[in-house]
Amino acid sequence: MNLNDQTVLLIILTLMSFAIAKMAYHRSKKNMLLQPLLMGVILVICGLYFFNIPYRQYLECNAIFQWLLGPAVVSLAIPLYNNTHHVRQSLAVVLLTIIASSSMVISITWMISQFFELQNHTQLALMTKSATTPIALSINEVLNGNQALAATVVMFTGLIGAMVGPAILIRLGFHDHRTLGVALGLTSHAVGTQKALEISPVCGAFAAFSMTLTGGVLAVVLPLIYR
Repeated sequence: MNLNDQTVLLIILTLMSFAIAKMAYHRSKKNMLLQPLLMGVILVICGLYFFNIPYRQYLECNAIFQWLLGPAVVSLAIPLYNNTHHVRQSLAVVLLTIIASSSMVISITWMISQFFELQNHTQLALMTKSATTPIALSINEVLNGNQALAATVVMFTGLIGAMVGPAILIRLGFHDHRTLGVALGLTSHAVGTQKALEISPVCGAFAAFSMTLTGGVLAVVLPLIYR
């Protein structure tokens, strides 16, 4: 089997895994334990293990999906544009929340890193956990952080937040879709924003806005700190 055939088959593996995961998610009436991204990853891992395919080979053959992360994040601006008037009414509060939360993430991560004497590249990867994947990887690439760890932490954070975040917030009494959107976008970035869009367009708009600003704040602040 030549390289082109392998590339096609591994791309098909990715698409089929996500399609199956998404179908199971909707048939289960959106059970949080069957979150499509989580189940898709598990199915891909099973496929790679069964066919004895190295992860590096899989990653190289699916480079197109890494590139598509950027346009996918940009496309989240559509619900934001459609609900600009809602976001404008709460702009000051959202900005203050994002700045305060980002500062807390950086400070707490730094203190934990100092306590466990983590190396700088590991510390930086952990600090970017609240940024969406393309921004987190770019920050770590520029500042020589651990990109593999950053991608893993970002994905894990997004999945956990999207799976349990809405239920916890509602149980705590936060029913306003603006609040839910800000929380999901701030903590769970693109995965959380997708979950917010399932709740309502307004929730999705606030999530997209929060995700974008959080990534922007981290992209500006972290280089200043590390340089």
